[in-house]
Amino acid sequence: MTTMKWFRVGYYLSIFILLFAGLGTGRWEFYFLLMVLLAMVAFAFVLNLWTFFSFSYRYEFTDKRITKGESPTLKIHIHNNKPFSLNSIYATVQGITPSNQVQLQIEVAPMSTICYNIELHCKYRGMYEVGITSLEVTDIFGILPMRFDMKNLPHHHMEQIVVYPRLLRLSTQPTETQDEALFSGLDRRKVSTHGEEYHDIRKYRFGDPFKRIHRIISARKRDLHVRHDDIPPESSTIIVMDTRKNAACGDESLHLSDIACECAVAIADYHLHSGNAVTLLSLNENEPAVEASNPNDFPKLLDYLATMSFDMHYDTSFTLQNDFINYVNVDVIYIISPRCDKTFSDTLISLVKSGTTIRQFVPSLCERNEIDQITASVDGIVQTIVKNVDDIATQ
Repeated sequence: MTTMKWFRVGYYLSIFILLFAGLGTGRWEFYFLLMVLLAMVAFAFVLNLWTFFSFSYRYEFTDKRITKGESPTLKIHIHNNKPFSLNSIYATVQGITPSNQVQLQIEVAPMSTICYNIELHCKYRGMYEVGITSLEVTDIFGILPMRFDMKNLPHHHMEQIVVYPRLLRLSTQPTETQDEALFSGLDRRKVSTHGEEYHDIRKYRFGDPFKRIHRIISARKRDLHVRHDDIPPESSTIIVMDTRKNAACGDESLHLSDIACECAVAIADYHLHSGNAVTLLSLNENEPAVEASNPNDFPKLLDYLATMSFDMHYDTSFTLQNDFINYVNVDVIYIISPRCDKTFSDTLISLVKSGTTIRQFVPSLCERNEIDQITASVDGIVQTIVKNVDDIATQ
C-alpha cells in the first residue's frame, strides 16, 4: 500500500475517531476538528468536480487514414487556464484495440499547455475511435480520488481513424508458376526489366481504339500496348465475403477477418489491373454490392473492406443478392470464408453460368504442419487454406 493510501486510511479513520469521541465526551473540540476534516473532504470534492468539468484538451493526428502495420502518432494537447496547477490527474487513453490502452499522468503548470505524443500500433484493419475515455482526479493530499467517465463532458469527443487492409500485389511475387495456376486464363501485369510496373498498360487487342495506344511503351517493347483504364472490361470477377461471426474471439477473430480482407484486396487489385471488372459481395443481404470497373475505382473497395463487420448472424440458405444473376460475363468467383462447408457454395453454383470458375480461400490460424491438405477440390470448387496473404501467390 502506497504512502498516499495509508494517509487516506488514517484520515478517514480520524474522522470516525473524532465522531465517536465527540459523542462519548460531548466536548466541542472533537466536533470542531471533525468539521475541519469534513470541510477538507467537501473542498476536495468541489475542486475535483471543477477540475473535471473545466478539463480542456484537443487532439491532433499525423494521419487518420492509414494502412495496417503503420504507427501513427496521436497528439493530446492539455491546456491549464487556471492560475494554479491542476489536481493530480491520471488519464486513460483508448488506442486502436480495447487491449491497447495508455495511462497518462498529467501535470500542467498554471496558464500553460503541455502535449503528449502517443504512438498507436495498427495491428488490425477497421474503423476505430481513439482518445481519452476516463480521468482519475485526486487532490494534492490524496484524500478523495474520483474517477470520471469522459462521456459526461458536454464537449467530449473521440477521434475516428480508418485502418485499411494491406495490399500485396500478386504479380510482384516470385512464384510465377503457382500464381498462374490460381489465376489461370488472366493476363498478368507487365513488369519492365528495371522493375517498373505498368499497372494501366496491356497489349493491343483487335478492336481497341488507336487513341489508346501508348507510344512510349509500345516503342520500348517493340509491340503495341494500350492504356486500359477507360476500356470497358471484357469479363468480371466476383468476390464473395463471408461476414458471419467466426468461432474465434478477441485478437484471433480480428486476425481471421484481416486475412479475409487482405485476400480480397489482393485478388481485386490483381483483376482490376488485368482488365477485369470486380464486384464485391457480402453474404449479408442488407449490405449492397460494390463494383469497380478499373483501377481508379480501387479506393471504393478499400473503403468497403476497411469498415466491413465480421460479427453478423444470418442464414446462408437464402439466394445471394436478388440481382446476382444479372451479372454477366463472370469469369471467376472467389469465396472467402473461414468455413470449408458448401452451404453457400451450392447456392453460387446453381446461379452462375456453366463453366464459371469458383475458388474458395479459407483463412486459418493453423500452422503449416497442422494442416493435412493445403489445396483441395470439392465438387469443382478449388479450396485453398491461407494463413496469410502470401499464401495466395505461393500455394
